[in-house]
Amino acid sequence: MEETTKPKPLAEMVRELYEDKHSQKKKKFRLPRKGKVSKGKIKKGFMTIMRIDDNGNVAFEKQRIKDATYQLSTGDYHTSNKEDILSYKGKPFVIQPTKKINPYNPNTAKTIDGKVVGPLEGENETYGQKYIRARMLADTIKVKGKGGSIIIWLLIGGAVLFGINYFMGGA
Repeated sequence: MEETTKPKPLAEMVRELYEDKHSQKKKKFRLPRKGKVSKGKIKKGFMTIMRIDDNGNVAFEKQRIKDATYQLSTGDYHTSNKEDILSYKGKPFVIQPTKKINPYNPNTAKTIDGKVVGPLEGENETYGQKYIRARMLADTIKVKGKGGSIIIWLLIGGAVLFGINYFMGGA
């Protein structure tokens, strides 16, 4: 004799699925420690940057913004303006694709044929920066330090003291 089991009613199956879905705890997003900016750093001009590499990897870092430019850990320089800086928990935050000069702002993202253009789409805008930076370093005017003149003054002062000691009856 074969014993057949009755399938569960549809309402019970839906209830089980609903309970399973809502019983899982949702983990909140936490900014990695490497990218967190303290209040003191904010006063000095630092902000959190979410760097998006060409292969889709995401890394967080904190960089100082000076004259509306900042340099990422990859070595490339990027610029931003007030509209591109977002806020995360009251602190400045920028989404920066490595191949773009300006940050990506989802609020002002471009649309092509009704489709929002993503941060990694488009041409590379930072391809020549290494050559430009090398040329700028070669063209800088280097000012000589005054470290050698201090040594000369110390030698002259020592000679004067020796002369005074010698003529005033020193042995």
